[in-house]
Amino acid sequence: MLRRIWRLAVKEYIQLKRDRLMALFIFLVPFSQMVLLAQVSGQGVAHLGLAIVDHDLSIHSQDLIQALANVRDLSWRYQPASDDELVSLLDSGKVVVGVVIPAGFERELLRTGGRPMVQVLVDGSNSMVAATAKSYVEGAVAAYGQQLAKRHGLSIVPAIRLDSVLRYNPSMKERPYAIPAQMGFIVYEVTLTMASLSFAREKELGTLEQLLVTPLRPLELVIGKSVMVWIVGSLNFLGIFWLVTAVYDVPMRGSFLVLLAFSLLFVAVEVSYGIILSAFSASQQQAVLYTFMLAITDVGLSGYLVPVRSMPALLRSITNVSPLQHYLAAVRAIMLKGAGLDVLYPRLLAIAAIGMVVGLLATAAATRQSE
Repeated sequence: MLRRIWRLAVKEYIQLKRDRLMALFIFLVPFSQMVLLAQVSGQGVAHLGLAIVDHDLSIHSQDLIQALANVRDLSWRYQPASDDELVSLLDSGKVVVGVVIPAGFERELLRTGGRPMVQVLVDGSNSMVAATAKSYVEGAVAAYGQQLAKRHGLSIVPAIRLDSVLRYNPSMKERPYAIPAQMGFIVYEVTLTMASLSFAREKELGTLEQLLVTPLRPLELVIGKSVMVWIVGSLNFLGIFWLVTAVYDVPMRGSFLVLLAFSLLFVAVEVSYGIILSAFSASQQQAVLYTFMLAITDVGLSGYLVPVRSMPALLRSITNVSPLQHYLAAVRAIMLKGAGLDVLYPRLLAIAAIGMVVGLLATAAATRQSE
């Protein structure tokens, strides 16, 4: 009995050894994914975008701006000219926190008993990031007050009041931020898995050869295999969207048509990814394994687990080629902030550009199958 078991085990080893692509995925990809996940999850909350509107334009307002800019984990990227421009930056997700220094700040600060007020606008859609950004600003303003007292030999630290406004999620609940991302990931997972089985299923059933002898061109073959998966993925989005808004009461502040446009395009891109995985899979089991490996990598780069802004610079650059990252950012911005195409069009163009490249690769993979 032991000899028979041993021979079967040796046979499985030889089969794995011959399948070099599978062996590469089994041994190399898990190590790569562990490094990736460790990198994105070990950075904490950092590189938080900061915008400052200075209506006072005084020496002391400039000193306060410098104190905020010196905070290591705040990234001062913009100095908008108006409050409306600041709100637009928050809507687009380019900054997490905005500080508005009012006119007369210096005069009120130097007045005996003066208590100037500074407004702080925080993107509250992610409660953890919002609380951290708010604490960074509060700490910087408090430190500036102490420096000012020391510089002028004051026994009492000047009182700078902060009027903090949490936009998009005033109650600081985590559910409105997490559930839209979960919706996007489920649509991603279902679409990619279904598409990855398309060619692999035909290979297992022995019907792929019959398809290849038909007069279908490679592009026609890809479109024909993709249509039903695209329809199912789109219907999946509509059903989950209803569940998220009707049952879990997640707000929908933006345009549903804009969200639908993003979703239909994203589903098409993921169908192309699945077609590529399916073309290189010898079986449905192998296709599912490849899908699992790709999904873990995409989740790490998408901002689903860790905000993209908290990743190292190299990984932040890599996330630009992840359609899931652009899609999740758009879903959250549309549903929670009411953002429209005027601020989200770069993400739509990014998904479209990635889709064109992946679509061409899917067609090439189908051509490879027909040779």
